[in-house]
Amino acid sequence: MTGLIARYEALVAAGELRADAEQAAAAERLEALQREIESATASGGLLGRLLGRKRSVPRGVYIWGGVGRGKSMLMDLFHSSLKITEKRRVHFHAFMLEVHALLREERKKEAGDPIPPVAATIARDLRCLAFDEMVVNNSADAMIMSRLFTALIVDEGVTIVTTSNRAPQDLYKNGLNREHFLPFIDLIGQELDVMALNGPVDYR
Repeated sequence: MTGLIARYEALVAAGELRADAEQAAAAERLEALQREIESATASGGLLGRLLGRKRSVPRGVYIWGGVGRGKSMLMDLFHSSLKITEKRRVHFHAFMLEVHALLREERKKEAGDPIPPVAATIARDLRCLAFDEMVVNNSADAMIMSRLFTALIVDEGVTIVTTSNRAPQDLYKNGLNREHFLPFIDLIGQELDVMALNGPVDYR
């Protein structure tokens, strides 16, 4: 399997994509992240866990831009060419439905804060979690996202890669009790590189 950049450049050469500086920059950042994840996975394997070494967590990526600008195409290339098995790609809406189902089950146990065990369940055998179309439309998601993703990234060591039609500061804009969501926007700035993808070509 060829690397992400080689596959991207082949699409440009074949005329399936037009040369786009923002796309190319995002492709380069994603390939660099692949190398970091693969290196961290190799160095933090079973021996590292036995010796008590904490795996370094590569900084994730948040790619945002208008519809049809190639975000999902880049995510396809990233996920398919990432040379680890501990990876998952999922639509963000489906992921949050899964999260709420896990939270309901955990709350039935009445064992305290349900967020850490839910994050641990999601992170089991997972080093990279890739989302399509991150969007926040309801207060139930907004209320838990900061704590959930802090647990996934900081506590569980999962690298997050996501696409969105909106810049981070525009997520859940004018939403109910948005002040509870603002820490999540701060978390994106702390843990993910934000890249815009708003080139001139609409590939729909």
